[in-house]
Amino acid sequence: MLERRLTVVVRADASVSIGSGHVMRCLTLAEAARTRGAEVAFVCQTYPGNLNDLISRAGFVVHKIPVAATGHVKRFPDAAQQADADATIEAVQGKRIDWLVVDHYGLDRTWESRMRPYARKLMVIDDLADRRHDCDLLLDQNFHLSGAFRYDGLVSPTCTRLLGPRYALLRPEFADARAKMKPRAGPVRRVLVFFGGSDPANVTGRALEALSAPEFGHLDVDAVVGITNPHRADIERQIAARPRTTLHVQVDNIAQIMARADLAVGAGGSTTWERLSLGLPSLVVTIAENQSRLTEDLHTEGLLTWIGGVDTVGAREIRQALDDAIDRSAKHAAITKGMELVPGDGASQVANLLQHGVPPKEWVVRTATASDCELYWHWANDPEVRRNSFHQEPIAWEDHLKWFHTKLADSAATLLLIESESGPIGQVRFEGQGANFIVGFLLGRQFRGLGLGHQLLARALATFKQTRSFTLIGEVRVENHASATVFQKLGFTEDSSARPNTRRFQMRVSAST
Repeated sequence: MLERRLTVVVRADASVSIGSGHVMRCLTLAEAARTRGAEVAFVCQTYPGNLNDLISRAGFVVHKIPVAATGHVKRFPDAAQQADADATIEAVQGKRIDWLVVDHYGLDRTWESRMRPYARKLMVIDDLADRRHDCDLLLDQNFHLSGAFRYDGLVSPTCTRLLGPRYALLRPEFADARAKMKPRAGPVRRVLVFFGGSDPANVTGRALEALSAPEFGHLDVDAVVGITNPHRADIERQIAARPRTTLHVQVDNIAQIMARADLAVGAGGSTTWERLSLGLPSLVVTIAENQSRLTEDLHTEGLLTWIGGVDTVGAREIRQALDDAIDRSAKHAAITKGMELVPGDGASQVANLLQHGVPPKEWVVRTATASDCELYWHWANDPEVRRNSFHQEPIAWEDHLKWFHTKLADSAATLLLIESESGPIGQVRFEGQGANFIVGFLLGRQFRGLGLGHQLLARALATFKQTRSFTLIGEVRVENHASATVFQKLGFTEDSSARPNTRRFQMRVSAST
């Protein structure tokens, strides 16, 4: 029997003002998911400077939706988000997909909650940590000194958080280039200039002006621009006037260009991780407000040199930074640290997680504590959990709070939490009744349908130590086929149940030694 293909829909936009970063990193994830058998489509607006044709040429279906009446960088008003969601639903013909991935600063939990009935699981790619999300998986690939706490209160405690550059969505070519490149040593001979796909402020032109100074005439320069760059004609004139300079437009070999460079002059954002993964020292001009804090933190850690923001940095400042960088040799420790920070396989890690979940070898089992109360409450009120429960009404916080603390204090009850470094996986509860124990378990929504339930229960059972043999009993509603399958896989036998609409399973367990 053939395994059903995972279906993924990506909602992201590109334009002259937005830039290309959102779409390009989503393309990288899409290609990694497709390599693993997933069926991926995009939903995009048709802003000037969009990359819809590029997405199509990569072999993905692009559903084009109308341009929003509001601005496209700041967060959309609720009405605009509802309209965008409705257009997205229409574009995918109301089909319920496995994963909906949204990478868009204009959208938040208003849009995400509207899309919930049409996606089994929802992933958000974010950099800002400035708005609330209704998602099962959040990816922020950026480096922040306070990164572990940035999304507290902005996402549910059930959410899996992939935080940091180890998850940076880099194309496979960077891993290939990294494996083949020689160690960086010696003086600066070749400089890369790259300020993203659109570069509306033409910082590329400022950098080329700085590099046209006589003291830099011995340097080879590669200037890279995107097809949406509105200043291409001016840049071409600058390059024609400077010997030893090459223009590259919408390249597909940027990793090779970076690998042979000795120094980069570029923007913050996604290319930061590409440069660090290849150990390329860089001088950075931040071109968007959200890049400043990230770049400042990396500068503080000695991983790059931050010249300043786009509104304050001109050719003179870039020229001075070039002088300083060329005068001092690259620090090997910083290069090594950058490569360790960004191993380059983030897209593979994320695609594997979408397809298979967090590997059980990364799970940790511990006893629940009072600090887990809110997590358990969110899990308990998950709509699918309520449908499969014997009492299906939503659980009020006050009722849950009392129940949870009662269970923690009950010597006959054991609450085990299974988690990984990126967040909770699920929970298993054992409650003693005479010589027997009643068992109940729950997987987080993002891990359902992946065949992980029986491994969750098996890990918890291995942790549940008893000095005597006992019978383990599990009861599920007859409609709950997934949980019944878990019990059967672990060797439980089905027994008759006195409770209507219920299947009862039991298994004899020997005493732990």
